[in-house]
Amino acid sequence: MKRVRLTEGDLIRLIKKVISEQNVATPTENKESKKKQPPKPRCIPENMIPLDEIVGQADEYVKYSPGVTKRRMGVNSMVDTLGILNNIRLFKDVKDGGSHLAYDMMNNLNRFRNKNYYDETTGECHKAMDKLTELYKENEHGTELVKDIERILNLQTKDDEYTPSPRAKEYLKQCVNLVKGQ
Repeated sequence: MKRVRLTEGDLIRLIKKVISEQNVATPTENKESKKKQPPKPRCIPENMIPLDEIVGQADEYVKYSPGVTKRRMGVNSMVDTLGILNNIRLFKDVKDGGSHLAYDMMNNLNRFRNKNYYDETTGECHKAMDKLTELYKENEHGTELVKDIERILNLQTKDDEYTPSPRAKEYLKQCVNLVKGQ
């Protein structure tokens, strides 16, 4: 058996040759494929959010006002918040028209912006906001996050006293922008 010994210089020249051949062979395809594909999320510890934070604790309730409790963070909190805002006329203890609830939801959503989630089953990184909307759909009380928020924005009753306040609606509009990625 004949042995071939490569020096470090030979190895570097071979690598450069292969790379240059790949770039010369398909220069337009490489440029077009890079333009078509959105940038792939990178999994680095600074921008990662674990699944537990996205979902939130199911049994960790916070007293919002007398007679009104909701879960603290994550998808579970959003389900509770949107449920309260959708039925605000039933909660007489909510005096601010739901603006504090909408503000908390906006801040909760803002935590997931520009963050990624590592999917252990596929071994890939995904945007945390995409996982959040997926988990919201899977929740028994949630349908689609954007549609549920827009339904509350369009909520009208005879009594303006029991609809979300204008400030709450502004916060909810910002929530829609955060979910859509604008």
